[in-house]
Amino acid sequence: MRLTSYRQPVNLLKGVLMASAFVLFQGCSSLSNVDAADFASQYDVDSRAFDGIKVDEATQAPLQAIARAHFTASPDAVFKRMGDHKRMGEWIPMLDHEIQVDNSRSATPGENNVGTTRICLFGGDTLTEDVKHWVPGKGYSYSVRDSEEAPAKNHLGVITIEEDGQGGSLVTWRQYFDPKGFKGEYIMPTMMSYVLHGALDNLSEEFGGEVL
Repeated sequence: MRLTSYRQPVNLLKGVLMASAFVLFQGCSSLSNVDAADFASQYDVDSRAFDGIKVDEATQAPLQAIARAHFTASPDAVFKRMGDHKRMGEWIPMLDHEIQVDNSRSATPGENNVGTTRICLFGGDTLTEDVKHWVPGKGYSYSVRDSEEAPAKNHLGVITIEEDGQGGSLVTWRQYFDPKGFKGEYIMPTMMSYVLHGALDNLSEEFGGEVL
């Protein structure tokens, strides 16, 4: 079952290392297999403005990784699940714990919104993330705070959720950042792409649908 395979950290890390080696020796990137002509969305692959979300308000960094999926569930149902920060560990690989969430500075105190902060352990690192945009039923963005030891800076993750016209949803997850050092340049894009696809694959098991 695919859900189990994506949740085994050892296999995930092996996959990341193998994929990273492939990138190094083949010279491709995590964006190379995205065909703009087949991108079934109202937004282009390289779009930086979405409904209620403007990437350039938060970062000038380039797009480094992207994953897409089609779910049979409605946009509202998908947003409710993907926007439930505390339970993200149930479907994102390498997150096997309840996420710490601080809504004290949220635009709507006590609720998830712009200004919400979440803290999680990922790959042995503690990440502090701030929600930058929040558009119920359509998506949100978040930024990992910069740090000296981090392999990337100026990060922004963007999740968009679109209606498919048949009651289902098209989800696109983008990652923008400026790489730092060897890990940021060669490993991070591939690792992020692998995790994004694994997360959406887990949700496709839950909602019905497939990773595109």
